[in-house]
Amino acid sequence: MSNTLIGICMKLLTARYAVLPISARPFDSYYATAEPNTTELKVMLCTPSWDIGTLEPWITLMFPASGQHRRVSERENIHQVAIQPGPQTDDKAFHEWYNEEHGPLRLRLPYITSGDRYTAADGQKPEWSAVYDVTDLSELNKRLYTRLREERSTREKDVMSTFESLDRKIYRTVAEKGSVGDAPAPVTIAVSMRVNEADLPEFNKWYDEEHVPMLSKIPGWLRTRRFEMVVGGLKGMPPAGQVECLAVHDYAEQNGIDGPEHKAAQDTPWRAKIMEKVSDKERRQWKHYLRFDALEEPPSTVVTTDGAEIRYQLEGNPSDPVIVFVNSILTNLHIWGDVARALQTTGINGKTYRTLRYNSRGYVQQAARSNPTRFDLLADDLEYLLQRLRIPKVHAVVGVSMGGVTSINFAIRHADMLEKFVACDCNVAASPANNTAWGERIDLAKSEGMGKLAEVTTKRWFTEPNHDKPNFSKVLAMVQQASIAGFEQNAGALCNYDLKSHLPNIRTPGLLVAG
Repeated sequence: MSNTLIGICMKLLTARYAVLPISARPFDSYYATAEPNTTELKVMLCTPSWDIGTLEPWITLMFPASGQHRRVSERENIHQVAIQPGPQTDDKAFHEWYNEEHGPLRLRLPYITSGDRYTAADGQKPEWSAVYDVTDLSELNKRLYTRLREERSTREKDVMSTFESLDRKIYRTVAEKGSVGDAPAPVTIAVSMRVNEADLPEFNKWYDEEHVPMLSKIPGWLRTRRFEMVVGGLKGMPPAGQVECLAVHDYAEQNGIDGPEHKAAQDTPWRAKIMEKVSDKERRQWKHYLRFDALEEPPSTVVTTDGAEIRYQLEGNPSDPVIVFVNSILTNLHIWGDVARALQTTGINGKTYRTLRYNSRGYVQQAARSNPTRFDLLADDLEYLLQRLRIPKVHAVVGVSMGGVTSINFAIRHADMLEKFVACDCNVAASPANNTAWGERIDLAKSEGMGKLAEVTTKRWFTEPNHDKPNFSKVLAMVQQASIAGFEQNAGALCNYDLKSHLPNIRTPGLLVAG
């Protein structure tokens, strides 16, 4: 094993996240993955031409897994968002949402390695911006990321509806010189210019050979990064034949901005020649405001984009096919305990399975910002859980009652993520009679408490000869511990759905069980 690889492995063993530069060739990047709740780390060294998904790990290490992974390259791209609050924007709500929800949700994703907020230092608008370092821009087009915008929390919807403007741009890295170390730069100057593609070689040559070397002589200069736009903002992409170039210059708090060295860099014959070729230019100066931390999640739990906590239990041989179990209203993942253990150990016809059980949203009280529970959201919660666990496809999704409807809807909405489904004791649409019954149960829980609802419900689920059995007591306690507010939300979903028109589109085999 080379010294470079040994060094990488030693650093991986002592780091929570595998985010390290690679200087050796021919490897341009490495990829580290860790299964949640395991201690296995697989490390692969790659060149840009290799498909990571087809590689076998070069080395397997054991370490306290964080359930995170990082693809690391020498340069990181940026996702830049500029926001101008409007007259109706509540300042306190704006900052709480951005600092505690919006940014931390993104920092939880493995390909977003850092995120920082800035406030304008030049008196211009927009007055606020955020910049995220992104290792793989293609990930921003995938569902795990786009869900952040497609399934916003109620708080995010409320805050964003008050903005005067929101300008979102994405840039790929072209060049970098200098370093800011581990801490963000206190002062940043961002200069964007549009140039013709034919003039780009000379533009880059001027930046690399004259402009950046002169800027580096300014007291307090730390780093210059250069980018090219790949996703346009409010102005859109440049016209055909043009490129928008962005330069981000980082400085210390005490610096020589606008001093003699800075003015010298702005007053050269070569620069004057280049500026004649620039069709559009914008310069902004920003002061660092805050660095985001990743959203912390309880153990064996994922938090959805709208704040719902999904507690899960993934067990069994990692090489076995996965069967997902979705519980009924008022119950939690432990309702499937005996079935899960049997599949993991005895199996079916000698074939064992890995099992994934989870608490559907609503069993516990959800965050105030969570959206109303509906079956599309419940199906998408399972999609999100599987994506977070890096399980692209499961052998089957098995659900009962509310979980049965979820399994059917998952087959409708995410057909490529399962081979088959089983739905027990459920219907494909709400009915007036059921809606009346759910309304009565909600009233009972609110008036007499969950204890009374648990007694009535569990006696309905178990025949009388089984009322003195251990499983009766187990389920009774489970229902007693359910959230009243969550129950009301889930009952609302059961009163408001109709999947009939989508049934002809189901492409995966299914089994319907009743009795």
